[in-house]
Amino acid sequence: MLPIVIFIFISSIDVSYGASSCYSCNPCGTTWNPAAAQVIQTSTINDYCRKTVTGTLVVKDSVSTCNPVNVLNNGVYCCRTDLCNTGTRCSLKMSSILYLLFYSLWKIYSYYYYI
Repeated sequence: MLPIVIFIFISSIDVSYGASSCYSCNPCGTTWNPAAAQVIQTSTINDYCRKTVTGTLVVKDSVSTCNPVNVLNNGVYCCRTDLCNTGTRCSLKMSSILYLLFYSLWKIYSYYYYI
């Protein structure tokens, strides 16, 4: 069990510093169409890709600082991997952490209830 936990933990570590390319469009539309957007290069390695949603207006760009905000599905979404500002889905790293959490809870549950 310990080797599995260590493997998942190591695979969930993000060693990237920032995005080097992001989608850019203004307005982008409410449904995602990559053909309607440009791929832009970020200015520095520490930049963020950003997606801003205000009602039905969606804007995607690259910024040097980003403060995520989410109020009733309106707000600012920030990410730091290449071309990550396509939507609001979980990243692979987040899914690894969630998998580790659920696996740990399942092991604790089975330890206490199936002994």
